[in-house]
Amino acid sequence: MMLILSIVALVLGPFVYEFGGKRPPLRQFLDGFVFITIAGIVCVHIIPEAIAVGGNLAIVFLVLGLAFPVVLEHRFHAAVPQAHGFILVLAALGMTVHAALDGIALLPGNSAAATTGMTLWGGSPLALGVVLHRLPVGMAIWWSIRPAFGLNAALAAFALVIGVTVAAYFIVGPFVELASAASVAWFQAFVSGSLIHVVAFGVSHEHPREGESPRQGWPYRVGILLGLFLVFTAPHAGHS
Repeated sequence: MMLILSIVALVLGPFVYEFGGKRPPLRQFLDGFVFITIAGIVCVHIIPEAIAVGGNLAIVFLVLGLAFPVVLEHRFHAAVPQAHGFILVLAALGMTVHAALDGIALLPGNSAAATTGMTLWGGSPLALGVVLHRLPVGMAIWWSIRPAFGLNAALAAFALVIGVTVAAYFIVGPFVELASAASVAWFQAFVSGSLIHVVAFGVSHEHPREGESPRQGWPYRVGILLGLFLVFTAPHAGHS
């Protein structure tokens, strides 16, 4: 049940984002929501997990990931969109690895559920957190990949994330080994650093025109607040 809900939430992302794009206040809300949720998932979940598995060397890869987009932009100043496109490819690979972890987390009776002794709809509080996070992840994939690479690439990214999630759900063993590999943790840390840059500045460094302030209105702030609530409470939704 939780696996199906996670896929539905992911696929709903583009529809919600396109619906909001036609209404400026809702678009501001969704921009704030996606921005803080993806940044929060990276900073609160992915990076700590990478450091826990990869040790202090993961911090080095995180710093390299933060610096990588800046170096690319300065080295190839005339090709900033292409540089960001390359970063998005890395980010897509990183999201694929994280999708495998999500697939494991969605399992009924996984370690988190066994530890807490609680389940919800056949899953654990951790699984509920995965489902809730999938909506902004779907919006972020659509927001970033479709403008840079087109519709087919965006659909391929969705298919890849869904496929890896399903594979990890049904074929657990190899993906558990993957999740515990230090080299994978280092890659996740590097991608996280680069992804923070892309989330902060966008795919092509587009900034508001003079007189426009889409990131200062109340809808944007409400979106950020809701995103923060989701990031910090969803993993604990089943706790009393």
